Formats: sequence, C-alpha cells, structure tokens
Amino acid sequence: MLQLRSCSRFIMFALVGAVLLLLGLRSAGLAQSSPAQQGSASLKAALQSALNAYLAKRGAAEHLSSLSLSVSLAKDAPAINLTAGTTRYGSGPPVTPTSLYQIGSNTKAFTAVAILQLEAQGRLSIDAPIGKYLPQYPKYGKITLRQLLSMTGGIPTYDDTPAWYKMYTSDPMANVASSTLIGLVYPKFQSTPGTKYSYSNTGYLLAQEIVAALSPSKSFAAEIERIIASVGLKNTYYTSHLYPAPIAKRVVAGYYENDDPGFGKFIGKDTTNDSLSWAQGAGSIVSTPDDLTTWSRALYEGTALLPEKQKTELLSLISIKTAKPLAKPTADDPAGFGLGVGARYTPAFGVFWFYQGETLGFRAAHLYFPNSGLVVSIFANSRPVEKNSDLQQLFGTIYAAIQKSR
Repeated sequence: MLQLRSCSRFIMFALVGAVLLLLGLRSAGLAQSSPAQQGSASLKAALQSALNAYLAKRGAAEHLSSLSLSVSLAKDAPAINLTAGTTRYGSGPPVTPTSLYQIGSNTKAFTAVAILQLEAQGRLSIDAPIGKYLPQYPKYGKITLRQLLSMTGGIPTYDDTPAWYKMYTSDPMANVASSTLIGLVYPKFQSTPGTKYSYSNTGYLLAQEIVAALSPSKSFAAEIERIIASVGLKNTYYTSHLYPAPIAKRVVAGYYENDDPGFGKFIGKDTTNDSLSWAQGAGSIVSTPDDLTTWSRALYEGTALLPEKQKTELLSLISIKTAKPLAKPTADDPAGFGLGVGARYTPAFGVFWFYQGETLGFRAAHLYFPNSGLVVSIFANSRPVEKNSDLQQLFGTIYAAIQKSR
C-alpha cells in the first residue's frame, strides 16, 4: 500500500513542473516574496478560494471531504494555515488547522533521523552491515543501513505480497509485530543490494528495530516522541497500533477509494480507526500541515536536528534511475532519493525537496524549495486511484496565488 503509491509520488511530482510552467511561475519571484505578503489578507483569501474550489470540483470524484494547507514563505514568519470541508464525507464538524491526518511515508524521515542521531552518538554506523545490529536476520546481514534508508537494499516490500493483503483484509484491527511483517518477505531479495532503487517499507521496519535495539530508551516509539518534542511539534503523534482516544477523535475520517488487489470491500469506507501496525516506522505518524512545515524546515535548514555530518548523509542522493550517487537532480536525471527524503528537478523551479505519503485513507505532501525557503504542505482525507487525483493541479493553483500576491 505505502509502497505501491508512495513510489509513484516521484512520478506524480514530475507533473508539477509542467503545471507550474503552464501557469507562468518562476522560482525567482517566490524568492522575492516577503513575510508581510505571506500574511496578507488577499493571499489568504486566494488560498482559501483554491481549497474550496478544489473540494467542490473534486470532492465526489476523489471521495474527499477535507483539505488542509500550510504555506510558509520565510523561516521567521508565521505560516498561513487553512482548511476546507468537514471531518466526514457528506457531514460532520468543520475541519480545523489542528485536525490530524495520517502522513504516511513522511514518517520515514523521522525514522531516518532517529538512525542518524544514533550514529552521531557513536552507537552505530550507517555504512556497517545490519547483521552487526540485527543478527536475527542473517540473510540480510550484509545490507547496510544506508542501503535500507535509500531504498537500495534489494529487499521486497512486505505490503505488496499476497500474504500481507490477506493478513490485512482479514483483520484490519490486528496489532501486527514488525518482525511478523518483515517475515512476510524474509529471506527474499529482488535485486542485489546497492544496484537498484526499489521502494521498500521493509527496510524502514528493519531500521525501526535497530533504533529499538540500540537507543538508550530501547523503544522506537520513545525515540520518535523525543524527536517530535525536540522540534517543538505540538500536533504530531506516533503509534505502532491504535491512537489513544484523545488523539483518535482529532483525526479526520480518511476514505479508501483505490484498486489494490483484494481491497474491494474497503472502497468508500472510513479507515481511520483501523490499526496502523501495518505501517509503523514506515508510515504511521499523524500530524497537521503546520507541524509538517515546521518539521520540513528542521530537516532541510540548519543543524539543530542533525550535526553537519549526518545532515549531509540525510541529503545525499542516489539516482532513482541508476541507484548511483547523484550530486543533484538535473534535467537528464531528475529524481533522487536521500535517506527518507526525495528531491526533484523541474525546469520551472530547479531542485526541490519533497515527499508525498499515503495510507489507506490519506494523502500528505510537503515541498521545500531551498532557493526561496518556501515550504508548502497539503493534506487530503482520501486515497483515490492516481488517475483520479488532481492534487498536482491544486499545488499549481496555490503557487499561482503566491505569485500573484507579489
């Protein structure tokens, strides 16, 4: 699930460049925008209009009832946080800026940071074979942590196997251990480690187990919660199964509208209260766009989150096409993957960092533009078939509104 759709996000964001070019936008203009413009009433109104119009036009097709947006043009200026719709399809209370959404594979950057912080403490090396840390998986022992986190470990993803489909559809409320999910593919390989980029959630569950084994707390959840607190995120939470009631009631209803094998009975259903044990360190955080914007700045700017060495490792790319090191995305090789983060090149904006994560009922995307400092986070409470999603068009409209406010 995460694998099938998150992998396609690198393809989808290739469309963003085309959309932005059609709108006549240029990154230089965004770089000149001021904090005062960010807070202008006219820009807020334009962004709100864009959300409302998208929801009115695409709500039925995407089984979508709510959208949330955060736009930040400058590090020290407050973000614009807007919402549209209700928490439930067809009815329900209005969604608010503190309403929570599942952020899917955006969780991976948190897992990568937990690993890199352990490296900074001298507890591990991302270039050491993982057999040193997880002897219980000897067939995977020679794979390095760097390969796991950069999707070049060659391990199949557990959530694209008949056994996982059967496991999940038979009991969506089950609390499944990470070792059980890893066991769905262990000891198989689909490519020689280090030779091919292939999206795999299994690698992030292995990384999760390493964090639990080597961290002072001996708890992956405790480490993620510590990282969340260190960045000052007030509306971000991790669970390996079910959220406590005070958190769960804040999560908007998320709807499955996809075509994965054997999932027909879930179409049009609210999947919000189902267990997230199938995702864990690969994708089970809930958050708000405002918090994801704050998190993005911490990831890509400065060294408060990671020392310089580990920050460089986080942002060191491999080519999606060749799995070889990529200094930066270019027109000839436009897509790269770091350690839990992705980067693209488009003619309109040069290089930008991004991720779009998905769960059964949610889409959550963040984009960061290093030349301008712009961060945009967009959340939606449904997961339709890719051809039925027009989020890239909404993204282009948002940029048009920012450009016009200059």
